[in-house]
Amino acid sequence: MPSKDIALKDIFEEVPHRLSKILSPAPIKELLPTALPSTELRVDFLARLEDESILHMEFQSFNDTNMPWRMLRYYTAIAEKYKTHNIKQLVVYVGNEKLRMKSYLKIKNLVFKYEILDIRQIDCRVLLESPDPMDRLLACLCKVEDEVYLIEKLIKTMEGMNEEERKDYLLKALTLTELRPNLRIRLTEEVNPMPIVVRPEDIRLSKKKLRKDVLYRLGLEEGKQIGLEEGKQIGLQEGKQIGLEEGKQIGIEEGLLKSAQEMVIAIIEGKLGYVSEEIANRIREIRDMELLRSLAKKLVSASEDFMQVLAIELKIS
Repeated sequence: MPSKDIALKDIFEEVPHRLSKILSPAPIKELLPTALPSTELRVDFLARLEDESILHMEFQSFNDTNMPWRMLRYYTAIAEKYKTHNIKQLVVYVGNEKLRMKSYLKIKNLVFKYEILDIRQIDCRVLLESPDPMDRLLACLCKVEDEVYLIEKLIKTMEGMNEEERKDYLLKALTLTELRPNLRIRLTEEVNPMPIVVRPEDIRLSKKKLRKDVLYRLGLEEGKQIGLEEGKQIGLQEGKQIGLEEGKQIGIEEGLLKSAQEMVIAIIEGKLGYVSEEIANRIREIRDMELLRSLAKKLVSASEDFMQVLAIELKIS
């Protein structure tokens, strides 16, 4: 299961106060088991509302053409278990691409409908003003016009937490912002000085993805201590010669740079489905963080002219 899906489900287990009111047609009475009997299906979120109806929600990070069929399967399984209850279904789209999924299925003898909400229709300020830390986390996925204000709110939220709580909160924020590449780069830069130790086992990623992303998530234990194992990438002897503290800082900066490069490559792969070796090498040659951030923003916003933008920015003929 992708790490961002895990983070979303963890957050909704705590029922974010303000967002739940926005998404739910009635107050939530109790959370229900997400595993459905007599099937291998498991839904993202299931709750009984105070009007005794059942609310089913799915969090979708990409446009799935099979979504109507999936929702129909979920509906029949839920209806089988809760036969006397009215069932309300909602797909919450959290992806970065434009929402293109249908909210209905029309076949012979059957018309099936459910609701879809693009979470970017919600102004992040509505959730940032909530006293619930989980609401503020989910604001990262909403409509954000002022990234600086959002990050300030997240950092302020962490001030009253102990070290373990801050680490968990920050990991969730970094995981969710995998879906918002530009915001993730800025968030990482802002929280980098915070005294939080993040170990590899804290990060729910595959080894391949972890190797690319570990420094982006504030490094290994002690750095942050990229000075030795991961820090060998900048040269152990060189790190010793310039001093341990300076070596750590160079390692952190190198890690942030490498993560920004990989983020741009991931955006291209998400748009095209592949990345040529030539393009990947060109991006890895870029050593300017501001240039990488600018490139990421242009690529995310590009649509039909994506290849043209890519060619111009990377000077590819």
